[in-house]
Amino acid sequence: MLQTTSIQLSTVSYMLPSVKMVARKRNIFMFALVLTLVIVCIKFESIQNEIANRFVDQRKSIIKMNTVSEMTSVSRDWSTTSRRTKTYRPWVTSDSKPGVFRMPDIQSNEREIQPEKNIFFVISTIIKDDIARLTARQACAIESAARANPDWSVFVLFTSANTFNFQSSAHMFPLLFYSNVYFRRLNMATFAVGTPLEKFFRDNTLRNSSFIVEHTSDVLRLLTLYKYGGTYLDSDVVVMDSLNDLPRNYLGSEGDGYIANGVINLQATGYGHMVAEAFLNEIANTFNGSVWAANGPAMVTRVMRKICNVTNVWDMTRAKCGGQISVLPPETFFQVTYPHHTSYFEVEHTAEVLDRISGHVLTHLWNKLTSGIVLRKDSPVAYIILANAYCPNVIYKCVDYF
Repeated sequence: MLQTTSIQLSTVSYMLPSVKMVARKRNIFMFALVLTLVIVCIKFESIQNEIANRFVDQRKSIIKMNTVSEMTSVSRDWSTTSRRTKTYRPWVTSDSKPGVFRMPDIQSNEREIQPEKNIFFVISTIIKDDIARLTARQACAIESAARANPDWSVFVLFTSANTFNFQSSAHMFPLLFYSNVYFRRLNMATFAVGTPLEKFFRDNTLRNSSFIVEHTSDVLRLLTLYKYGGTYLDSDVVVMDSLNDLPRNYLGSEGDGYIANGVINLQATGYGHMVAEAFLNEIANTFNGSVWAANGPAMVTRVMRKICNVTNVWDMTRAKCGGQISVLPPETFFQVTYPHHTSYFEVEHTAEVLDRISGHVLTHLWNKLTSGIVLRKDSPVAYIILANAYCPNVIYKCVDYF
C-alpha cells in the first residue's frame, strides 16, 4: 500500500511541471491575443481617417455604372460628364474626435465659389448631435445635380451641423466620389452680416416661427443667392440634364397660380442681384412665422407681381419682366402637378410620368406630400427608374428601401 502511494505521488510530482508549463503557455497566448485586439481597436479610427483621405486624393469610377445603364432606357453617354479634380480637401479631420470630419464654414473660403455656376442645397433640418445626415432622396438630388453638371460647383449647406462621419452619415458617403460636391456649414450668426437681413438674424426672428425648418430654408436660399449668385434647388428634385441651357435669372411656376421657390436662378450681379435684394427686403418687412407658405411661394409671387407689373403668373415672361428675368412654365420643372404628385410612386403611371419628364432638365417630386411613401429599391416605378439612371451611387448604397 505504501509503495503504491509512493508511486502515485511520484507520478503527480513528475506531471506538475508539465501542467504548469501548458498553463503558462496558454496564459501567454491569451495575453498576446488580448493585446492584439486592443492595438486593433486603437488603430481603427486612424485607419478609417487614412481611408477617407484617399477618397479625396484619387478619382474614383462610379459604382455599377454599366449595370445601371443596362437597367434603364437612358442611353446617355456618362463619359462626357467626367468630374473635375480639386487641389484641396473638401473637409478637415477633427483632432478631438477621431473618425469625425469637420465641415468648413462656407464663408471661410469664398474663393471656391464660382461667379455663376453654383448649385446650392440648404439642409435646415434641426440636428441635435451636430452630425450631418441626409436621407437617401436628398442625397439622390445632390448626386443627380453633380453628375449632370460637372462644370458646376454643388454646395450642400447645413444649418445645424458642423461634422459628419461614415457611420451616422451613410447617405453622404456616395457623394464623396464627386469632386464638385462641397459639404459646408452655414454660420447663422454671421451669414447675414452686411445684407438686408442683418437685423432680421440679429433679432433671431426665425426662432419664433411655427415652421422653423421650412422658413429657415425659405430665407437662406434667397440670402445665399443674394451673396453668391447661382441656382438654388430643393432637395426633392432629380436633375436629368445640364443647367447650362437654361436662361439666366429665372423661377418656375408650379401650376396653381403661384411661383414656386424650389428652383431659383439669380445672378450675383446686375438684375439678378437686384431681384434677390427685393426678396430679402420683403422678408425683412413682412415675415410671417405662422403660415407655412407665407415666406416662400406667396412672398415670391407677391414680389414678382411688382417687378413684372402683371398679376397672372403665366404672363410673367422675360419680355414682360424687364427683359432680364422670367417665370418658366410648370412643365419646365413641375411636369407632374398636384394632385397627381403620387404618380412618381405608382406602377400604373410609370410610362406616363417618364413620357412627361422626357427631354426636361429636372423634375420636382413634391417631398412635402410624398416623403411618407415607402419604396423598395427594385420597384418598377418612375422614381426608382430615375434614381437608377441619375443617382446610381446613392440607390446602390441603399439596402432594401429608397
